[in-house]
Amino acid sequence: MNKLYLLLLCLFNITNLYSQDLITEENYLKEDSIIWMNYEKQQEELSQIWETMPEKKDSIQCIFDDIYKKASKANIELAMKYASVPSGLRRLYMTRLDMSKDTLENILNSLTPEMQESFYGKNIREHLHTQQIQEGDSIYRFPCTQVDGKMFDWNITNGKQLLMLYGGLGCMGKEGREQLNQLHSQLSNNDFLVIVYWPCSSLESLQTLKKEYPFDYIFISDFKQDASPMKIKYGTQATPTCFLTDKQHIVKVKCTGLHVELFNKYINRSK
Repeated sequence: MNKLYLLLLCLFNITNLYSQDLITEENYLKEDSIIWMNYEKQQEELSQIWETMPEKKDSIQCIFDDIYKKASKANIELAMKYASVPSGLRRLYMTRLDMSKDTLENILNSLTPEMQESFYGKNIREHLHTQQIQEGDSIYRFPCTQVDGKMFDWNITNGKQLLMLYGGLGCMGKEGREQLNQLHSQLSNNDFLVIVYWPCSSLESLQTLKKEYPFDYIFISDFKQDASPMKIKYGTQATPTCFLTDKQHIVKVKCTGLHVELFNKYINRSK
């Protein structure tokens, strides 16, 4: 095995995070901070190696991926362990898409009635009882507000192909925004619309985002954040999560991240 890989695995081995016996909010926050402090430290050290050893970039990328997988696994396990405390239950909701519904339901049912009836307990239950939208399904229309404060009229999308994004204009970076803008500019608004749902808390926040990203896309939100159908019915968590539909609003692509080459396979460019 590559010596660099073995060496870095030794250097970046994640510390055992499960030495605490008491299930408390304080212990959850401590262990959670260890996961992400280790992860950030490992990323930083790998980035430095990347700069000094560019010829090893493929091997280093594999280690990046391995570190992320380990951190994600530890994150899920910690959420499951600490589901009975508020921050743990919130993290369980955030990782709900990474575990089976049977597992999630068993964990939820093991909690006190108070925790089950809490904000995140109810949202997890709603997730369990909802069939999330997948490729081949129709989109789900739900009440949303536009930047001008008016209710969004879904009827304006009739007969048009849609690219719906769950947030993510910041996460995709400048290159991603340029790719999205180029795609949008190549297509007629009479046939194709880009709709960005933002998980924000207020109209003011939505308007601020529009100023930050002054693109000719439709910005909407219902201001429900983690209780929104965009999270529960559409099954989103990472930003951006993208939904490309045909003109009948059947989802052709559901993916995390912006994948323009994949979208191009399904985009109708007829005038």
